[in-house]
Amino acid sequence: MTPPEGARPGERPSPPERDEGLQPERTALAWQRTVLGVVVGALLLAASGLRAGNGAVVWAAGVVAVLTLVPSVLRPPDGRLPSHGRLYAWSFLVRVVGLVLALAVVGAAWALSQAFGGP
Repeated sequence: MTPPEGARPGERPSPPERDEGLQPERTALAWQRTVLGVVVGALLLAASGLRAGNGAVVWAAGVVAVLTLVPSVLRPPDGRLPSHGRLYAWSFLVRVVGLVLALAVVGAAWALSQAFGGP
């Protein structure tokens, strides 16, 4: 095997530059769509609770919508790597997953209370 141009025999070639392409932008857009879906779901749940006169559901869905939307507006995912080259997306991922689960729990609890004759 011949060494690449400019390399000395026995010297390890440097790794090629990483071409990220559009992957970071696609990832950032996917996160933004997920946040939008959670907010729309929370607002639909709040509207349903408002029509049914259930203030607790309206309040809980509103809290989920605000907790989802505010941090995403203040620091939206841009898809770029930080200057040190490592991406720490766990905090954003855990927050969004937690809020999706919270929205699901609020919706399920309200649906079950409606099914079993609650307010």
